[in-house]
Amino acid sequence: MKKLQGSAAAKVCAWIVLLAAAFGAGIFGVQAVLSVGSVIDDSWQGSSRYYSALNNRQGELMDGIDLSCQLALLETRIKEGNIDATLQADAEALREAREDVERRFSRQSTWFRFRVMNANTGEVMGSNLAEGESMLKAVRDVNRKTFRLENGSIYTDVYYYDPDTETGFSAPPTAQLNPEGETVQPIELVLEYGVPEKVNESIQDEFCQIWRMWNVDRAAFDQYLIGFLNLGALTLLALIWVLWTAGHKAGTEEIVTTWQEKIWFDLYTLVMIASVIFLASGTVWGAEQLYRSSASLYTVRSDNYAAFYKLGMMGDAALFTAGVGGGALLLRTLAVRIKAGTLAKTTLLCRVVAWTARTVHDFVRFLPFTWKMVLGFGAYVIFTFWLILVGRYDGVFMLMYFCLQLVLLLFLSWWAYGYHRLRQGTKTIARGDLEYQIDTKRMPYDLRLQAEDLNNISVGLSGAVEEKMKSERFKAELITNVSHDLKTPLTSIINYVNLLKSTEQSDPKAVEYIEVLDRKSQRLKKLTEDLVEASKASTGVLSVCREKIGMSQLIDQALAEWEEKLGDRRLTLVTNLPEGETWVYADGRHLWRVIDNLLSNCAKYAMEGTRVYLDLERGKGQVVLAVKNISREPLNVPAERLMERFVRGEESRSTEGSGLGLSIARSLTELQGGSFGLAVDGDLFKAMVTLPQAN
Repeated sequence: MKKLQGSAAAKVCAWIVLLAAAFGAGIFGVQAVLSVGSVIDDSWQGSSRYYSALNNRQGELMDGIDLSCQLALLETRIKEGNIDATLQADAEALREAREDVERRFSRQSTWFRFRVMNANTGEVMGSNLAEGESMLKAVRDVNRKTFRLENGSIYTDVYYYDPDTETGFSAPPTAQLNPEGETVQPIELVLEYGVPEKVNESIQDEFCQIWRMWNVDRAAFDQYLIGFLNLGALTLLALIWVLWTAGHKAGTEEIVTTWQEKIWFDLYTLVMIASVIFLASGTVWGAEQLYRSSASLYTVRSDNYAAFYKLGMMGDAALFTAGVGGGALLLRTLAVRIKAGTLAKTTLLCRVVAWTARTVHDFVRFLPFTWKMVLGFGAYVIFTFWLILVGRYDGVFMLMYFCLQLVLLLFLSWWAYGYHRLRQGTKTIARGDLEYQIDTKRMPYDLRLQAEDLNNISVGLSGAVEEKMKSERFKAELITNVSHDLKTPLTSIINYVNLLKSTEQSDPKAVEYIEVLDRKSQRLKKLTEDLVEASKASTGVLSVCREKIGMSQLIDQALAEWEEKLGDRRLTLVTNLPEGETWVYADGRHLWRVIDNLLSNCAKYAMEGTRVYLDLERGKGQVVLAVKNISREPLNVPAERLMERFVRGEESRSTEGSGLGLSIARSLTELQGGSFGLAVDGDLFKAMVTLPQAN
């Protein structure tokens, strides 16, 4: 079937069948249209052909009467002897013309019956009726026409043109004076005419032709109609085949377009519709001319009339076929464009409308929300005011007003519900559910944009958090692996240093070198352990066992351990502890490490000869430990920066600190549910550890 659909030969055959069937349908259709009047009219004298022929005969008869009047005037002048040779020739020509009219209107030449009478006296002035024949019995319907005869001129209207009057028209005079001064009254005539109901072919005139064609048309109308319907159905089937195969080509699955599809569809449609209308008008005009031609005596008596009639019928059918072909071409390109999905793209009006819609949409879209509300409210106020003014006199507009309020209420409800969904989604994301996506279906445009932005933020935050966690895990694994790899050679170095220390060395330099090795190896070991612990603390992989712990007791133990080291640096420790035990909810091991790191930081970086303040406060469900000291070096680093890894307050890095102590203290504090903060005021350094109080 696909091969047949793409066959070029099948397409050509379909077009040939389409045009041939349309041509035949045109012939039968024109004949059916010309015959439909004969079927509708009960009498052959009810057709427009008959009335056209009757009017033509009446006009010819009036012309003949006018010829007779002119001839009468000339003959009068001839009798008076007041003529020349030219007027004598004119009179002879008028006699011949009158004789021709008499022959054409004789009883033996036409079925047309007439009688001209004087309206005043009833005298018959002329007729082709048989002697004693009544006009009412001779014809089916008697037609009458009244006119006046004045000085050889015929007046068929009550008024005639007169440029000397104000209106331009005046009534013909009722009486005139002749050259002798006598009053002459105008003659008013009545023309009665008609055609007998029963005619035959004994007289070959247009009325006989009309009667014969009326009978033929009535008998053949069914055949004409059946032929038109059958060929019309064949035309429709061929058109369906053309549309089904349009755009298909053998050897390819794609829709193939032609030059027609490169033309804008609306312009193509206008041209084709105009062409079809023009051809249809030509078809109707041709059928009308054929119909009227049968009512003319000259065409009926012409030997070439039959050939002329057939030629006109074929010409009319050709116009009809051309119109069908134009319509088929229009439908074909429409089908191809629909199949190819390019109808909107190749329609100029659609492109303009789409461009206008996009422009308006973009303008409204990028318009600030405030302006949208202002313009929308302004339009609402103006329209509402107009409805109220008009609605005072028309109840329909008041109904429109109430419908507008209902629509506004529904819109605001829809908008409020969308805003509620947006707020609920925002709260869910704010609580930490970064995987949550706000449903934007059937949500107002501006709210939908905001919801989509929040969804994108949620996706971005999830990706950033995941990337950060991945980076942290990678760093933790890197530090753990490096520390593990360093531990084995470092342990060997420490062991061999211990072995060297147990031997007797005669060289004082060797003893000094061993001490340096021992000190540096221990520092490297401590740095490695701090790295591992900082990594574990920041990633949260350390186990936390929170319980009720006495903070004051833990501080006393730490001070006892660091008192000697602080004394070596000439640092005076000043404590301010509340009376009684202060209980906190924390992990004892981690809390000990926090306090130890803070005191270690004081021992390393505090200025010698100064005081170190250690304050412990409790209240409002919290316990705050504050450690303050004066820095030995200027603190040129922000407080937040000091809590980062490998950052020290002095940039020379001449001390033995690793820059991990405060970072570890912060991470361990947060693991226990507390907070860690630093404050720097000039050279004053203050660290604060806040933990939940255990009651």
